[in-house]
Amino acid sequence: MRAVSPFLLAVAVVPSVLSAQVRLQCSAENGAPVPFASVTWRQQGEAITGQTDDTGALTVPADPARPLVLSVRMMGFDLLEDTLLGAGPHTLRLSPSSINMPELVVTGQYGASIAENAVHRVRVIDRGRLDRMAANSLGDALRNELTVRLGQDNILGTAVSMQGLGGENVKVLVDGVPVIGRQDGNLDLAQLDLTGIERVEVVEGPLSVNYGTNALAGTINLITRKRSNDPASARASAYAEHIGRLNLTGTATARLGRHDLVLTGGRNAFAGWDPATGGWYDPTPTLADSTRHQQWKPREQLFARLNHRWRGDRWDLGYKGEVFQDRITNRGRPRAPYHETAFDEQYLTHRLDNAVFAEGRLERGRRLSALLAHQRYRRIRNTWFRDLTDLSEQLVTTPGTQDTSRFTLTNLRATWASAPDSAWLTWEVGTDLNHETGIGDRMAGDGETISDLAAFASMELRPWSRLTLRPGLRYAYNTRYEAPLIPSLNLRWAPVPSLIVRAAYARGFRAPSLKELHLFFVDVNHDIVGNPDLRPERAHHGSAGLTYRAQREQGTWTAELTGFYNDVADLISLAQVSGTRYTYVNIGQMRTYGGTLGIGRDDGRWALSAGASITGREDAVSPSALWSPEARASATWTQRRLGLTASLFYKYQGELANYITDAEGGVSRGTISAYHLADATLTKTFLDRRLGLTVGCKDLFDVRDLAATMAEGAHSAGASAVPMTTGRTWFLRLDVELRKRS
Repeated sequence: MRAVSPFLLAVAVVPSVLSAQVRLQCSAENGAPVPFASVTWRQQGEAITGQTDDTGALTVPADPARPLVLSVRMMGFDLLEDTLLGAGPHTLRLSPSSINMPELVVTGQYGASIAENAVHRVRVIDRGRLDRMAANSLGDALRNELTVRLGQDNILGTAVSMQGLGGENVKVLVDGVPVIGRQDGNLDLAQLDLTGIERVEVVEGPLSVNYGTNALAGTINLITRKRSNDPASARASAYAEHIGRLNLTGTATARLGRHDLVLTGGRNAFAGWDPATGGWYDPTPTLADSTRHQQWKPREQLFARLNHRWRGDRWDLGYKGEVFQDRITNRGRPRAPYHETAFDEQYLTHRLDNAVFAEGRLERGRRLSALLAHQRYRRIRNTWFRDLTDLSEQLVTTPGTQDTSRFTLTNLRATWASAPDSAWLTWEVGTDLNHETGIGDRMAGDGETISDLAAFASMELRPWSRLTLRPGLRYAYNTRYEAPLIPSLNLRWAPVPSLIVRAAYARGFRAPSLKELHLFFVDVNHDIVGNPDLRPERAHHGSAGLTYRAQREQGTWTAELTGFYNDVADLISLAQVSGTRYTYVNIGQMRTYGGTLGIGRDDGRWALSAGASITGREDAVSPSALWSPEARASATWTQRRLGLTASLFYKYQGELANYITDAEGGVSRGTISAYHLADATLTKTFLDRRLGLTVGCKDLFDVRDLAATMAEGAHSAGASAVPMTTGRTWFLRLDVELRKRS
């Protein structure tokens, strides 16, 4: 055999060495790819850092015959360190961390997807954050969010506004099903308990193409827990506040073959509280009737929910049933001159929700989803005249002191989507049917109905991999009003993997509610009639934003800059028409605009974030803008080895300027004062996280009532303060969880 020359050997070997490479694939525990993860590797010399592509893959220039030491960092996952040998491909499984879990979203999407990849800007409040905030209701979950403002009424509950628009323009969903039961246009967020809620998704701006009316300012979707990670598990929680609140809740799950069962339930009890009593709740007897009237009313909630899912190869079928009861007791002050009698009120709310779901995963990335839901809502108000000497009582017969309102909503929704992986064109078409009924003492006639049948469609175009365009259109036929044609256009552009640009234009609308159309409520304090000639509110919305996220050796950095603009025509408002009579009218145009700025860092031990926003509002009464600033910050420290987590949440809400109507019908400017809220929690887990103990304080700055200029008019007299919170509150929570492993 002829010997090979050294020159020829070098020619053959050197290129193979130079082209040596190792192929990596980063995936989550469920097999889903993890795009844009930061990978640092070292084989000799200095460490080199790269990033996986949008499929979670990365090719590393290295010698497959030598050990390759690497580490993988990704927000929402624990740090992975490993040593590899060979060319691969090597699959690297990342475990989700307890901080910033992977943000999968479904609201307004064709299917579950990572929030970063969504065309809409979706904020996710996951289960971990809800626990760290010690949030019991939806109102608690939203109190640290920018451009979201909460209002408190001790009878009507907790209301929300977004982007300067009131709660009647905010769509609230549970698993995509609209929630009914608005009082004065607002839902009581305190009635939406978070037991069994996996995450809360918040989309600012109109999603009217997807969800129709009331989705003008934003959409809030509560996602319930539907599956069990273990063959069986049980979790019980006890939450107590020093002012007399005690919540007992539980969740049980089971996985039986292809069936998943999740049962949640509980009782939330609040004994009531008044600033005059102060301090800790004292159950010992007091002087008769001296503390019967309380600013914060006693309240009891009972609830239960059943989720059942059957998982097939191509189809998932499910059922969700939920019952809820809320009782608020308003004990009146003893009446002068002898203080022997009092008027007591009770507000009793019943909810019954049922929904069936079906989802089919068909060939070539096609998906069929459908739901059928029926909700029943009843609110009963009773007034008693109580004799405090013998505790006897009798119902008051004065008109307006007894009232029962009943509402039902039947919702049928079906979508057909084609969204194959890496396709340049995906699309969705769907239909949405809503039929609502209302009956009660306050409704004119024997009851009213309103129905809405809509068809909608959208598509996502990807001219190239980093750009997505999503046009959409919705047409609705309504039995009561002429519904507008609703278009939208969204853009998502990622010029580099760490930067995402989003922009959106959308039309929005809000249909008049049955109460605004047909309410008839006349007593000694009220003279309100509905207006069946109301026109729906129509709006133009524009927004744009930049999102930056970078994986670094020291952790993950994020930053965000957004701006928004809303122009609402035919705004619906309560107005005086003659003497003491009020009705709902279309008063004209209103504009809101503003922006947000935020930054964050997460290195697995410390998760820090801060942000600020400004919101301006102008309407037909005055062209000058009324500005309201906000600021927020949060810090979480985690020591997994010790099972410790400490969190601090802060929110500044600037002075809110608005317009008020006096008793003579004149219009002037009013304000609600600025305030600071801060909450702190500390959690220690034991026995491999089977036992958790949380202590904390809510409202560290002891905010109670806000100085305000309020309207005199159809509902109430002027006031110098409005309630905000019960002040500085200490709490303790105990969690016990048992799991049956596979």
